[in-house]
Amino acid sequence: MRRAILEKQKQVEELKDRLSKHKTVMIANIEGVPAPMMQKLRKMLKQKALLKVYKNTVIIRALKGLKDETLEKLADFVEGHPSAIILTDEDPVKMYREISSVVEYAPLRPGKPAPEDIVLQPGPVPVPITMLSEIKAAGIPVKSVKGSVQLDKEYVVVRKGEIVDERVARALEIMGIKPVKVYLRVVAAVHDNLLFTEDVLSITPEDVLEWVKEAAAHAFNLAYNARYPTKQTVPFFLAEAHQRALNLAINAGIVTKETAPAILSKAYAQALALASRLPPEALDEKTRALVGAVAQPSAEEKKEEEPKEEEKEEEGGEEEAAAGLASLFG
Repeated sequence: MRRAILEKQKQVEELKDRLSKHKTVMIANIEGVPAPMMQKLRKMLKQKALLKVYKNTVIIRALKGLKDETLEKLADFVEGHPSAIILTDEDPVKMYREISSVVEYAPLRPGKPAPEDIVLQPGPVPVPITMLSEIKAAGIPVKSVKGSVQLDKEYVVVRKGEIVDERVARALEIMGIKPVKVYLRVVAAVHDNLLFTEDVLSITPEDVLEWVKEAAAHAFNLAYNARYPTKQTVPFFLAEAHQRALNLAINAGIVTKETAPAILSKAYAQALALASRLPPEALDEKTRALVGAVAQPSAEEKKEEEPKEEEKEEEGGEEEAAAGLASLFG
């Protein structure tokens, strides 16, 4: 018992000494990370960082033993999972990206929530026919077709967040489906007395670029609506002012090089509208053709304009009555 305590104290002092020699201290969650991946990461980081696994109690005591308020905050990210310490002088964001780039995929684990919807598409299932009963035992509606396993329609095996049944996990493993992303998850880091949480470390240059674009768009809209002159808004103000001045000149009939085409076009349309109100005999042949081309009704309009038989009869009756009345005073 005494020997175990002394060993733990030795590890705490060793870690404290290492912590004080590096600019960046990172906490990583190693739950589910296989040993070969850890070896691969150690080899990859050999020239840049030290990746060391300690018991959580050792890490917490070492962090709090340095009497550094920022490093002490890292202790809050150790509880609840087996942890590792990464010590380096590199930029923490750069290290996060490099570490997160090492990814493997594993089968679903029974009793754990599914990380995503697992959906099987119709078609042949790449398993031996001898495994048909195990696939069916998971509730997957497969059948034997000419010595192979077949799925007739799309089937949702498990939804995201649902607890995975042991038979489902076994069936998906047989089918070679590995949806679980396995990687060394860096949960927090301290660099130059600044604490970086995972949501900050995971920000990519593409994210920053999108935020800058969005901020620029909001700033432009604010400046434009507030009529605040800047290098970006002034061209739009001038274009808007030019259009308003042009509309005002056209409506006022002020002839300029820019307004003349619009004024002539407006006058032409008004002339045709006026000509359409005059009797055809008052117009020359060319004007009649122009007016006819503008006023020519479509087939549907003609159909709508055709009077009904009753209306024609009524109109004829009215004309006859008017003629008869006129003859009385003839």
